[in-house]
Amino acid sequence: MRALLLIPFFALAPAIYPAHGEERTLKIVVDTAAPAEIRQAAQEILTGIGRSPLLTVMAGEGAPPSAVTDSKALAAAPFGERAYSHLVVVGLPDDPMVAQVWQREAAVRDGGLFIFGFGHLLGGVGYIESDRNPFLHGREVKRAPFEAEVVTITGLTPAAVGLAAKAFLEKGIVNGVVAAPGWRRGESALLERPPLEWKTPIPDSPAIAEGWTRIALTQAAEEEYRGVLADVGIAPGEIWRVKYYRPGVWDGAGAEKAFAHYSAGLHRRASGNTLWMARFPSEADADSAAPKIAIAAGLQQEGARWRGKQPPSGFGGGSRNEAPGELSLWQRGRWVYMSTLPQNATEALARAVKQN
Repeated sequence: MRALLLIPFFALAPAIYPAHGEERTLKIVVDTAAPAEIRQAAQEILTGIGRSPLLTVMAGEGAPPSAVTDSKALAAAPFGERAYSHLVVVGLPDDPMVAQVWQREAAVRDGGLFIFGFGHLLGGVGYIESDRNPFLHGREVKRAPFEAEVVTITGLTPAAVGLAAKAFLEKGIVNGVVAAPGWRRGESALLERPPLEWKTPIPDSPAIAEGWTRIALTQAAEEEYRGVLADVGIAPGEIWRVKYYRPGVWDGAGAEKAFAHYSAGLHRRASGNTLWMARFPSEADADSAAPKIAIAAGLQQEGARWRGKQPPSGFGGGSRNEAPGELSLWQRGRWVYMSTLPQNATEALARAVKQN
């Protein structure tokens, strides 16, 4: 299947800020005058840092933040206060920091949220998206000294923001749509994947694989389901991307690391260090789909596995001068798996996944 590649943009004007020598920090960002449910959601994320593998990674080896950061103050602060930190931004769409870091894959429209791949949704809809910190890749920074990520947690109502924050903290979702019962659709769209409801079960995935730690989950949008359907003639019932991390993958300075950093990051299309999981309606369907997906990905069969290389600077990426990493596929029960992790970690994942 074809993977999409985000082309980062770099400095177009002389930098205002010199290279930053301090360590990355983590900021939990919320408007301190926001409705109580939103402030409480941010506070729960702050106090939950030790329970979340992703937040633990973001906090680093130093002391984690002891208080939330006010979004209005941060939006007006010197540029460096926003650029050199991992950011978890919690708020309604009109929050000043949400407005600054929000991507172009969702928009407030006609009383609802129009989200690419999910359609126009109304009601108690919460939305989570992640990417590289855009301030670190703006023209004010001449040379990024490392990578930093941003997670945006928003929604149509304060309760929906709280629901999205809960999905982030308790389920590890960094890209996805979650909704309270009673959500509905507004205008029709070509790509409409239903949001998760809180009762929706999340499939098991290995927490550790040969030095790699599971840090995040991405809910696939409708275009990915359509891509599988086009390749194999069968639509999966669910698709997830599981992101893994090991120390160093967000380190390294400059534009030469940008492709590798993006690939190892949290954006929903960043497929490096990832276990792709697709559940088909039956084991027979998965058994039929696996070789077709392998052919579409250019893989060769080796026993019960299919192996090959990731497309350069695409599925997994790396710098433009790096050789593409490995890509492995296998099927177990109703599930088809693809891994872009190194082979020893992939072997550990294949041994650990449960048949279901």
